[in-house]
Amino acid sequence: MSLPLWMSIEPVGSEVRLMLTVPSEHTVLKARLPNPPTHPRALMGLLEALSLWHGCPLRAVIDADAQDVRQHPERWAMLLGDGPELAVAVEWAAVPSARPRDRFLAPMGDFASARKLVSFAATGQR
Repeated sequence: MSLPLWMSIEPVGSEVRLMLTVPSEHTVLKARLPNPPTHPRALMGLLEALSLWHGCPLRAVIDADAQDVRQHPERWAMLLGDGPELAVAVEWAAVPSARPRDRFLAPMGDFASARKLVSFAATGQR
């Protein structure tokens, strides 16, 4: 089975920023589209089409902390709710704020290579 494509969805004011990444390769598509879509199936249709285009399942991640998503969660749930289960999966995520360093484990080093290994295994991105 092939690794899934990854699409980020970031509502920012009057636009939605999309970025499609192919695992083990690179970003293949960036787009800025009007917010909100004019048709309720537009976003899921686009995600499904990209999945079919590449012949891979697609994992979409929406910025759950974006102002428009926080103000209109029901609209975003409707826009992202009825995707074909096998081709498109949607996750809602918010990037956590920076937290203080763990003083107990700090003396062991930063383990940057370990973080890169986990990131590559999870996403295929270097």
